[in-house]
Amino acid sequence: MRYFLIVLLIFFALPSFAENDFIDVDYNFIDTAFDGIKPVSDKEFNDTINKLTPAPVDNSPKGKLKAFLFGRKYGVETPSNVTPQEKEADEGGEVQAIKNLTNGIYFIKLIAPIISFEGTIIPVGNYKIQQKIINEKPMLIFSQGYKEYGMLKLTKYEDMDKNENDIAYSRVDIVSPSLIRIVYSTLDDTKCALAKVYLQN
Repeated sequence: MRYFLIVLLIFFALPSFAENDFIDVDYNFIDTAFDGIKPVSDKEFNDTINKLTPAPVDNSPKGKLKAFLFGRKYGVETPSNVTPQEKEADEGGEVQAIKNLTNGIYFIKLIAPIISFEGTIIPVGNYKIQQKIINEKPMLIFSQGYKEYGMLKLTKYEDMDKNENDIAYSRVDIVSPSLIRIVYSTLDDTKCALAKVYLQN
């Protein structure tokens, strides 16, 4: 009986506590949340960006000492021996995607090994493809990272299956069980490369 009375007392007391906690809350704060905020002018914005942008580092011993002691206040020295691989890795994904598009670099997946123009086997996998002119002929180069695996000869192609929204693209079409077509379309024109599937015995 005693526990019942305690539970009953708590049950009746809770609404009064909750009412007291929320009684002074201003429920109109959403309408007035941005009142009194002063808009920032272009000059103030640019001044702030300039303050936060580190100054270039002087390559003198004094400049290097300042960069070491004070860090971003004086900027961080950019190493001069940055490799192309490191530079590419540092760029944002969207920036790199736009560069790839304008440079005609695409990525495809081979689900079967194919025979290259030179007669070598390009195995199953994901490849970066890009056109290169070799001996005055357009060739499609297959690479992973900075290693080339082979190439195919490119020819002009009228793509009847092109999506009207596509500007620059690539795709792999299966022509027959032993032949595939790689469509390579840049901002300038559309080409294709035919490749025999390597049929293992």
